Amino acid sequence: MLTRDLIFPSQLKGLPTSSSVLYSSSEVILQRVSENGTKECHNITTRAAYFFGLPMPGNEGPITMSTGVVHKFWIVSYAADGRRRCRGGDFYETDLSGHKWKSRPPITDYGNGSYLVELKVDKGFEGNYTLKAILLYSNFHGMDKNPEPWALETQVFQLQIHFVNNKIQRPSPLPLCTSKSLKSAKTWLGKWTRMKFDESCKLDEEGRYRCLPDDEQCDDSQCSGALERLESNGWVYSAHCKFRIWSFSDAWKCLDGKKLFFWGDSNHRDTVRNLVNFVLGHNIEIPLMTRTFTLNVTNPSNPKQQVRLFQVFNGHSDSQKNYMGLKSLSVKEYRELVKEEFFRGGQPDAVILNSGLHDGHAWKRTQDFAIAAEIASYFWWSLLGGDGCKARIVIRNTIATAGHARASPSNPQKMAAFNSILSDEFGRRLKSLENLMFVDNFDMTFPWHYNHDCSDGTHYGVEPSLSPWMDRVGHFNFVDLMLVHVLLTGICL
Repeated sequence: MLTRDLIFPSQLKGLPTSSSVLYSSSEVILQRVSENGTKECHNITTRAAYFFGLPMPGNEGPITMSTGVVHKFWIVSYAADGRRRCRGGDFYETDLSGHKWKSRPPITDYGNGSYLVELKVDKGFEGNYTLKAILLYSNFHGMDKNPEPWALETQVFQLQIHFVNNKIQRPSPLPLCTSKSLKSAKTWLGKWTRMKFDESCKLDEEGRYRCLPDDEQCDDSQCSGALERLESNGWVYSAHCKFRIWSFSDAWKCLDGKKLFFWGDSNHRDTVRNLVNFVLGHNIEIPLMTRTFTLNVTNPSNPKQQVRLFQVFNGHSDSQKNYMGLKSLSVKEYRELVKEEFFRGGQPDAVILNSGLHDGHAWKRTQDFAIAAEIASYFWWSLLGGDGCKARIVIRNTIATAGHARASPSNPQKMAAFNSILSDEFGRRLKSLENLMFVDNFDMTFPWHYNHDCSDGTHYGVEPSLSPWMDRVGHFNFVDLMLVHVLLTGICL
């Protein structure tokens, strides 16, 4: 890939200079995917990408930028003959990483071969950063049923940036998230930060990274609570608000007597196990192929307190099989199973819904998934839409697949589109429900999806272990554990 820092080309003048929901809504995604290949220029592959609008570095050193400011620049796709691509559909992965910061700078596809990137580091996080962009797929090929032959994984550029504060200052505190903070289906623009960490921390005899003192508290600008409960060596996620890291006693105070119902892919199994083991004080194992189950969990310090956890797998109507996704709802016996578990012992107090990675394999056309999402929304409305439904409902976006799985049928381009389609559809169908919420787990996982440090490719919550892991021993599971605390915010606050 060729990269240049050029004067902004005249043919791009007049385009909007900020991202807009107009260019990323599910309706636009469906229209563009359906039109792809219908015009000559659709079938021209991206062979080069140039970036425009960034300041030039001084004396071949890093680019200098200010914190607390949104910096905008463009990635423009070109064909092999040097002409600009006239259509969108290229999926660029963007990453901004520093010693105390990891995020995905948002990128907007304007449908004409130009992509707006918005870059911001908060005040108080000055330092040296690496900004990179990778072209994962061209021409919407990530949306194909079999996208692997089209995966490029070509680095477009890697830049060194030095962010500076105009004056010495600490990060501005974010407001504390509550359930009301999770009402919007819009994509989160979050980041992972760390203010406290131990560079010498190593894997312990249980396969865990317990790097900080047990009572180490969050920096109040980024989170609230005991930071070490994440076992992340200081990393914590925040978005438009900061999240509470729940203590054992506070979590039990909230969950006592509740029924939680999870419906989604096998990442839910990991999330449930991590909730039980890392927050609620147990040490249980859930076998790998146990995907639909019920747990009655008692407070080990107070037997009078109990929470009921229900998980129903939706990757297939047969929980021992894969790659059926939302098609599972077409099977009458499966629908009856979901209803039976949903109402067993009374309606749930909280419902966490996710379409899941299996839909990436299940559908030949994006439009078919959109129809399935509509059918699924009707099904869940039939369960949740009755008078007096007080359950808290969380639509949890599907993860960004990691490492080798970035080229799979459940690749990040497809999952980003499917997340948008499903969130929009459920948002429309369930909008009258008082306690409808959205959690963007795609944004939470994306900064960690380039390798296998935190994921086996399709799961971010695999339990700690000293067993071989890809090319090493040991892995982090704090990304899913952070999700547990985010979900507790929706359930409890």
